[in-house]
Amino acid sequence: MSCRFSPWSLRTTTLDYAQPIIMAILNVTPDSFSDGGRFRESQDGAFAVDLDAVVDAAKKALRDGAAILDVGGESTRPGTDPIEEAEELRRVIPVVKALRRAVDAPISVDTYRPSVAAAALEEGAEIVNDVAAGRYIESEKRFADENEEGFREEMAEVVAQYGAAVVLMHMKGAPKTMQTGKIEYPLGVVEEVCAFLERRRDAFLNAGVDEYKICYDPGLGFGKTFEQNWELAMRSEYFRRLGGPVLYGYSRKSMLRENARRYREECGIAPENALPDRATLDFETGVLSAILATKGVEVLRVHDVPGTALALRVAALTYNDPLVSSASILE
Repeated sequence: MSCRFSPWSLRTTTLDYAQPIIMAILNVTPDSFSDGGRFRESQDGAFAVDLDAVVDAAKKALRDGAAILDVGGESTRPGTDPIEEAEELRRVIPVVKALRRAVDAPISVDTYRPSVAAAALEEGAEIVNDVAAGRYIESEKRFADENEEGFREEMAEVVAQYGAAVVLMHMKGAPKTMQTGKIEYPLGVVEEVCAFLERRRDAFLNAGVDEYKICYDPGLGFGKTFEQNWELAMRSEYFRRLGGPVLYGYSRKSMLRENARRYREECGIAPENALPDRATLDFETGVLSAILATKGVEVLRVHDVPGTALALRVAALTYNDPLVSSASILE
């Protein structure tokens, strides 16, 4: 028996797969934590997106093994200030249009603003990847508190109106403040994150979103400590109770950076030389990708597509082994 993966229903197709799907990151921003400015048209003046460069990168990602393209126009790294809605639209919508003309693959838009989601879906995007899980109240320009109820579900309404798929992610607070102060989960990080995603799932279902269109992201790096991030990664099977596919985003994140730094210091490397380079972070990303694959995680959101695809080929030799049951893998 091979490892089981839950199908994911998009706007125009259903993704059903024998191994995890790779979601390729295409950040069209000047300041994302890992690849900000990658698609800058010019180094002079205001940030402008080089559409040809984005399309070329998208085509390469698909050749290398990606199945979904995730376009983001605003950095949500810890400590960042939000950009204006008009600026996010200026960055994202031309990219969605260009990709829709150039490639035949599902396009995801990484946004928490209902207006940006609607504009991207209008141009042919299939997925809304929402770091706020619908908690951004656009009419009030604020994030709802984690446990707040009773606000108008504006993002859920947009997703339901367009019949789109959606990724609901857990984030503690907002990008500006999510990593400040003492980060605590009194009931346990896995239990609290899963309970939050259950509440947000129910809100989207009540708004008319099909249950098979919802994917769940525990939100590594979004209001979690080093230890909490790794607990969420290693207990991925807990999120099976949500009833749909699970997405993990960990590529080049601080949990990998800190892990490599600690390892190097333990090996006697001076602290000033212990910070990992991109190749090290991509290596760690590949290792974690293979582990999550054997645990049944459906979607892996990464920068390094070929490295992840190779890691998944190695993992498949394990989780497709007829001597290894899916039940034992997912325990």
